[in-house]
Amino acid sequence: MSTKTLLIVDDEACITFMLASRFRELGYEVVTAGNGDEAMNIVRSMPVPPTAVISDFQMPQRDGLQLARELRSEPRTASVPVIMLTARGHRLSPRELQETGIQHVMPKPFSARELQAMIVEVCGEAREAA
Repeated sequence: MSTKTLLIVDDEACITFMLASRFRELGYEVVTAGNGDEAMNIVRSMPVPPTAVISDFQMPQRDGLQLARELRSEPRTASVPVIMLTARGHRLSPRELQETGIQHVMPKPFSARELQAMIVEVCGEAREAA
């Protein structure tokens, strides 16, 4: 079984650090970015796309929704599941979720256990689709 790689994107360094530490302890390879532009540059340089993306909704340069749309628009990353974190309670329509590939929207503050369960779920789906 290959290592699952998570891309964690958030402009709040403390959240990125906390999530990266948690998922590394659980055996995931973790790559981090501080905004959507940086995330796309990282994804394009990766030999294999990430297994899943955890992204903040509201960020400078390119927000999480724009990032999800761009990931979805590129054939190489179109099937990468995205979990969106939001402090503002953003609600997305079923159509927006389908168009962007966002699997879950999780409000901040969030339960680390609940987020972990979502990652296990989407990584399992990604592995089965491969």
